[in-house]
Amino acid sequence: MKSKEFEFYVKADLSKYEGKYVAIVEDKVVTFGDNAKEVWEEAKKKFPKKNPMLAKVPRAETFIFNVR
Repeated sequence: MKSKEFEFYVKADLSKYEGKYVAIVEDKVVTFGDNAKEVWEEAKKKFPKKNPMLAKVPRAETFIFNVR
């Protein structure tokens, strides 16, 4: 089962956060930065009863290969 946060991450235009960590709660980026731990802690301060999704937004030049 996919979470609201994952659905948002896949569909949203997060280009302004390229190379940064983002914390997502439901359908919103609630904090972002260069340090994953700090981003997570800030999100938990803002939303202590939620379980934020933490992700690093890839840079435009990042390639993902699927080798079979």
